[in-house]
Amino acid sequence: MIHIRDAVIGDILVSESQQAILDDPAMQRLRQIKQLGFAYLVYPGANHTRFEHSLGAMSITREILQNALNERIEELECAALLHDIGHAAYSHISDALLRRYLHTTHEKLGLKKIANGTVRDKIKDSGLSYSKVVSYMKGKGKGEIITGSLGADRFDYLARDAHYTGVGYGIVDYGHMRNKITISNNRPAIYDSAVSNAEYMLIARYLMFSSIYHHHTILIAQGMYEKAVDFAVESGKMLPEDLETLNDWQMLSSLYSTKESQRLVKRLSERTLFKRAFFDKIGKNVDENEVRAAIEKEGFGSDEYICNIHQYKGHNDDAVVVFKDGSREVKLTELSPIVGALVKMIKESRRLLVACDQGKVPKMKKIVERFVR
Repeated sequence: MIHIRDAVIGDILVSESQQAILDDPAMQRLRQIKQLGFAYLVYPGANHTRFEHSLGAMSITREILQNALNERIEELECAALLHDIGHAAYSHISDALLRRYLHTTHEKLGLKKIANGTVRDKIKDSGLSYSKVVSYMKGKGKGEIITGSLGADRFDYLARDAHYTGVGYGIVDYGHMRNKITISNNRPAIYDSAVSNAEYMLIARYLMFSSIYHHHTILIAQGMYEKAVDFAVESGKMLPEDLETLNDWQMLSSLYSTKESQRLVKRLSERTLFKRAFFDKIGKNVDENEVRAAIEKEGFGSDEYICNIHQYKGHNDDAVVVFKDGSREVKLTELSPIVGALVKMIKESRRLLVACDQGKVPKMKKIVERFVR
């Protein structure tokens, strides 16, 4: 056993089997994958990585299970440690690229990396059940302790992202909340006395989306990066499969060496970003492809603007609430009007972001207004 000192959680206990997994190249790669992509361009401290988050999620998973059932399941802890192993460069920023070019998700890529790499052997050599680890990673049974709406993954990233950005919205009273989590029908649930804590956590996540995850400048940088990758792949200078293996700095280096992508990547590195021409809520009838076609018809080159629709995650968030007197179990959304209202707000969070060079913003606004009046 060893202890790893973490800036957010403190000392994290790591077993021999977990240490072997941590030392695997597929896990070490996560040291070069930023947790929040280009958020550091707005929040300079946001340079934390998926490696740190994976350790944190493992530690919180262990604590939740010990508090709920007074037991340890090392396969569950390993699943938490491995849950983000499939992330591409700059984390969630590359999710759309994975869907577009590889028709997959980072979760599926993670399972593929484990199955085809040396992590699988290290799990088996430690005497652990590989099938259980995979099952938990898929969120089955107690795996929801990691992946659920009130799971370890979310507990850690909210606290970690708040810590490194300096934004207080994500600070959740996990110390109190962990004692309110139980297991019902082999799945995680919360006691009725924790409803207000759950409400606060879901509100905190919503506020983190509005202040960090969907900050317009961060989304603009994200859009410029996606276009740079599109140009590299479409020109044949980058293979779609490269998305599976390249870390942040390898990706930037590759894009820098690609003529079609170089201009956008240089602007990212110098923080000479596009300026927003439009960023507001839109109706369901607005199609971003139609907006793009209109923009390019007016003379904008494909490397002179970005146009994307963004929506907050979490419209399916819910949790089982167990009454301590054993009288009943209900869904959080049925019990809490606050959560119900929040889910409605998330469903209606569809926003169109259009950005270009500062001097062309007035012209761009006129084009976009045709679609959003």
